[in-house]
Amino acid sequence: MKTLGFIGVGELALYTIKGLRRGGYDGAILLSPRNREKAALLQQQFDCRVQRDNQAVVANSDFVVISTRPADCLETLAELRFRPDQVLISVVAGVDIAQFRGVLGENLKIVRAMPVSSAAAAASPTLVYPDHDYVRKLFAYCGNSICVDNEDYFNQGSILACVYSWFFALFEALTQATQGPRLPADVAAELVMGMAKGAAELALASRDRSPGQIAESIATDGTFSKLGLDLLKTEGAFEPWRKACKLLEQQLAEND
Repeated sequence: MKTLGFIGVGELALYTIKGLRRGGYDGAILLSPRNREKAALLQQQFDCRVQRDNQAVVANSDFVVISTRPADCLETLAELRFRPDQVLISVVAGVDIAQFRGVLGENLKIVRAMPVSSAAAAASPTLVYPDHDYVRKLFAYCGNSICVDNEDYFNQGSILACVYSWFFALFEALTQATQGPRLPADVAAELVMGMAKGAAELALASRDRSPGQIAESIATDGTFSKLGLDLLKTEGAFEPWRKACKLLEQQLAEND
């Protein structure tokens, strides 16, 4: 096992490290000391070691994960000295490899990854660019790694890390819509999330059909499924989701 260091110990690092350990990763994990509360928690519960400063994390690690806020990322890295044999893994949204090269030079290997908070449950579909054997296997501990060979693909795919958070609001709306005197809230919630998981698993297992084709095969004439799906289409229920994705795409383009 290589030694893995984290610079920036916020929520992103917290759920990623939880996922790594839950998935069975038993390599050494080093932490920067700035967020002392979270660093202490990770040290105590997830077998991590807090270092005296960021440079100590770099000096003692083979792979370094930068997980600071985007606004702090480049300034933090500019103060550090890396060895040519190391790999920097960025889980910072909106900062591309060319920007890292501007402060780190051309010799350091840089890989971008985009885990989401379901990593804590070892269930994050983590986008990775460019493909790197160790990084791909690393994030597989947190769920599964999806590697792309183009940074534009990575940037476009990162929109879905935001869409992921919207699903929770949808789950809440569906739970509230179906709970009541005849269905307790906890049962409604379990059913809503179980149905969502089941639908996703079926779609992933049915690569010969698109999700839309699966929906049409289930919601056939005369079924309650079709009755509800037709109403959603008539009311334009899916169009706001498309618009929200387009808004994020435009924002990404403006940041380039």
